[in-house]
Amino acid sequence: MIPAHRGPLVRTVASGVLVAIAVIASMHALTLVIDPGPWLTAGTTGVLLVSTTSCVVRYLLLRTAVDRAAARRAAGQGSSADRAADRAAGSASFVATAAGLVVAVWFVLARYGGPGQRFEPFVGPDSVEQVLERFRQATELMNTQVAPVDPGPAISMVAVGGTLLVLLVVDSLAGARMPGFAGVPLLLLWTPPLTLIGDVQWPVFVISVTAMLLLLTVDPVGVTPGRRGDSESAAVRRAQRFRSGITALTSVAVAATSLGVATGMAALPALAGTWNQLISTPSDTVELSSELDMRQPLSARSGNTVLTYTMADGEPTGPLRVMTLTAFDGVQTNRNVPTGGLAEFDASTVLAPPGEGATGQGRQMDVQIGQLDGSELPLPLEPRRVDVGGDWAYDSLRDEVRGGEGTQQGAPYTVEIVDRGLTPELLRAVPAGGDPRSAGYTEVPDTEHRDDIADYAQRVAGDAPTRFDAVVALQNHLRSGAGFVYNPDADYRGSSDTVWDFLQNKEGYCTQYALSMMVMARSLDIPARIGVGWLPGRPDGTGGYRVTGQDSHAWPEIYFPSVGWVRFEPTPQVQTGPLPAYANPTTGNAPSASPTPSRAPEVPTQQPSQRPDESEAAATQSASGNQVSDQTLPGWAWVVAVIVALGVLGGAAWLLLRRRAEVEELDPERAWARVLALLAEQQVRLGPSVTLRRAPAVIADEIRTRTGAPLPDDVAERLTALADAAEDERYARSSTPPSAEELEELTTSVTAELTEALARKP
Repeated sequence: MIPAHRGPLVRTVASGVLVAIAVIASMHALTLVIDPGPWLTAGTTGVLLVSTTSCVVRYLLLRTAVDRAAARRAAGQGSSADRAADRAAGSASFVATAAGLVVAVWFVLARYGGPGQRFEPFVGPDSVEQVLERFRQATELMNTQVAPVDPGPAISMVAVGGTLLVLLVVDSLAGARMPGFAGVPLLLLWTPPLTLIGDVQWPVFVISVTAMLLLLTVDPVGVTPGRRGDSESAAVRRAQRFRSGITALTSVAVAATSLGVATGMAALPALAGTWNQLISTPSDTVELSSELDMRQPLSARSGNTVLTYTMADGEPTGPLRVMTLTAFDGVQTNRNVPTGGLAEFDASTVLAPPGEGATGQGRQMDVQIGQLDGSELPLPLEPRRVDVGGDWAYDSLRDEVRGGEGTQQGAPYTVEIVDRGLTPELLRAVPAGGDPRSAGYTEVPDTEHRDDIADYAQRVAGDAPTRFDAVVALQNHLRSGAGFVYNPDADYRGSSDTVWDFLQNKEGYCTQYALSMMVMARSLDIPARIGVGWLPGRPDGTGGYRVTGQDSHAWPEIYFPSVGWVRFEPTPQVQTGPLPAYANPTTGNAPSASPTPSRAPEVPTQQPSQRPDESEAAATQSASGNQVSDQTLPGWAWVVAVIVALGVLGGAAWLLLRRRAEVEELDPERAWARVLALLAEQQVRLGPSVTLRRAPAVIADEIRTRTGAPLPDDVAERLTALADAAEDERYARSSTPPSAEELEELTTSVTAELTEALARKP
């Protein structure tokens, strides 16, 4: 703990640093509901500006107050000096918060009050109008969009402004010497992710709580800077020092443990990659990888818009497939099965693999490409007619539409979806045989647990009477049975058999679920492949749907003769929404339901296996006006912040030890406290109603009662002189206290004679 009489500089700087660290860490909790982007840099900059302003103003005011209080004490006005210090401390807290508020308002107006997203230092009425308009837009977006939302100017402004508001409240409480309450406003930044997602990142929790705990050692409750902190008895001071030491040691232990846990978690194979996920940067455009790696945790995904679409009937479509993956070596997939040859088509051609019949009514879908960079066209899974401009061709084996020029931002196309009328009864009645044109669809990777996986699949679905029942058994086992949990941070690096380890650990995201179901189905001699694409997206507030990089997804597809490839969904419902009706036998002949995810997953938009030169090239592409990049603070910055906080605490401890080593200059309060400490050791205690004026008589009566002899007159006179000096110091408008030398001599003689008097036996 830094004593109040140490001076305002160290205390003010230490408090400001710890408050800024806690607020910046808590701001990162919002990345669960707002996609990371430039707003994180803007928020960090704003916090540093406002915190620095508040600290400077507070320090200047407190420094002036301390100097004035010292001057009044030197003039013999001790009590008035204390009262003035109290008033100055309250005024400093208010003025510092007001100065911080002015800077915060200016920063928001300068950053978000311009016509674009440029920083305009000169603000005016137009800036205010622009900020109010963006606040209105943010309100509409929050009412219509599902988290996580794009960090556009309006949402970014609300996030940054809310962070600065929380900073001002936390800083004002810390400045008012109420550190125990200072951490409460941080919950305002934690509430959105806790309410919508049910989670807060563990680094946010550890760093914020550690900073607030360290703040308790800087600002003890009930102590005002500039006022004497040693007016209590020696016993009280010893207890206070003990509590301060315990609090400081606890804070250091928590901080050290936090760093140790962070380092240890980064080293564990099952937990590594969490920091990388927090600070990773998606590319400017969205492109699905043609390889799925089961070992890696789910990387940060872009919040950029992949495409938007509208449906004539207003209902969302099912997933949009981009590509199919077939070959799997136990770790990664690749497109190993030969193509079926590319064929030209027009708007009247029904695009479907051979054997897929369409019986239902058509549904029209109008699509517009966003920031999607790929050579495949996103399409619904059912047979369809596609009206698209450009050079595109159809691969019937993979059921893909590919083009040499690829997707172009802003390009429109129209799709007519023809439902196959899939039902559990139809799929259950499909006869065996008639498998697709390649044996690759039943190949199982030759891993050390290949037989174990086959036995596992046999136990789950080996007794099923039909192919459909076997596939549903595998799907339901992974989706809702046996304790499987969706975990985007699942990391299987170092695993020699990722499918088997997933089946044992039971934690993963869509890649692990889809590939594991494909391998188990193939081990039962059921043709299976992987579809890669996007979930249906979310309403955009204008009657259409918006698909972003965070909607990326992978799922298994099973082949049924005379029906074709059929999607199943083993990934838990919390990420993918309800099952399609045909994949759930309990729904009977209910209409096929499109999944509406409560929170979108999953496939990394940029796989960790991507070559470094490809990653750098993607990251340096020119961005369009609405592109978003992740600019979160790197992990080393958090480590440095905690080290700085520990350095502040260490410096405060050094100053405290140095002060204790200095010779204490005696004043009436300290002299009287020595007398009370001696009496307390001899079990003589004054009641709370005993005033300084009555204290000498009460002490003399106690000594007479214990020893049977009166207190000598000269001792009583010196005791009364000490009490009078302390009384004048506390209450007199002006007083001339004895010198330090006189007090030292008087106190030494009184304590010695009281000790001798109490030692006499009755």
